[in-house]
Amino acid sequence: MRIRLKPLTIARIFDIPVKISYGWMPIFGLHVYAVSVYYLPRHLHDFSTPEYWFLGLVTTILLFLSVLGHELGHALFARAEGLHIHDITLHLFGGLARFDREAPTPIADFKIGVAGPATSFLYGLIFFLLNLVSVYIHPSRPAALLTNYLALTNLILAVFNLLPGYPLDGGRILRAWLWHRYGDFQAATRWAIQAGRGIAYVLIACGAFWVITWKTGADIFIGIWAIFVGVFLKDAADGSFKYWRSLYEAEHLRVADAMNQSVTISPEMTIEELIQTVLPQHRQPSFPVLHQHQFVGIVSLERLRSIPRQRWPQVTTRDVMHPASAGLALHPQTPLSEAESLLRDNNVGYAGVVDDQGRLVGFIGLLEIRKRLAS
Repeated sequence: MRIRLKPLTIARIFDIPVKISYGWMPIFGLHVYAVSVYYLPRHLHDFSTPEYWFLGLVTTILLFLSVLGHELGHALFARAEGLHIHDITLHLFGGLARFDREAPTPIADFKIGVAGPATSFLYGLIFFLLNLVSVYIHPSRPAALLTNYLALTNLILAVFNLLPGYPLDGGRILRAWLWHRYGDFQAATRWAIQAGRGIAYVLIACGAFWVITWKTGADIFIGIWAIFVGVFLKDAADGSFKYWRSLYEAEHLRVADAMNQSVTISPEMTIEELIQTVLPQHRQPSFPVLHQHQFVGIVSLERLRSIPRQRWPQVTTRDVMHPASAGLALHPQTPLSEAESLLRDNNVGYAGVVDDQGRLVGFIGLLEIRKRLAS
């Protein structure tokens, strides 16, 4: 049986969960080792081993904070365009900000795509200015080395991410341009993904060339790293293609394709009646509430747990129900992908399906939606 470890949540920034994958941890340690054992001793003499390791740790932390800032740039611009940010995850080859949906317009897609590299360029400029300070104003050899390294790596991060192939930021920018030029989001996404696959194959070929024609150990390391990055990009591009294909199919599914019929209850029914007469025959976590054939709310069993047993005969479902609102009442023709987003945010996980006259025609939950999307 394959065990898949979930990323570890380490912080919340601007109310966005920040996570690290377990594959990120050895890369963090490897970078500390490389900077402490190879980079610093070559350029900085007369320091003790603990001092090298301390400076290597500081450099690595600042580098990964730069990667986090890069992803925050994407996330904050996406939020400004009305997208919900699920989380930011630092992984083996960088980071990923996950949104609930795609940008609504080509211009918004362009802004989100360019925000990450722009943030990295900004960090590169900041570290470059700090480098000038540490060289000319307040001379410090360690500070000069660290700021020079961080300025260069942020510049490389920005330039690499601008390569025009999805899922790199340059691929999103390319897609935004193609989308704007031809007006077809799906085709633009497909072309950007194909470009990403092409870049992946070039990286793999270059890496193999470096390994075959190596002259130093650094050549082998660079070659192997290029191969790993190329394989990662190809897998990411393939995964993106499958995701967009499923998303395209999901856009053609409607709530009516996944809804079920459910027993309904009256707003005058007491909690005691619900638990003793309805629940034994209908085991479900939520029930739609109808008043004069109109959908008025949802009662969830989770909310009933806070009501003392002795109050069950006095409390009615009207007292504890979630009143019908935009997130709790869906039309049968609502796209299933949109319904999933609404139910994820409505704190109930269920919604009534109502027609144009407000009459209940079905009931739907997140589980039914996800099963239908996965089928």
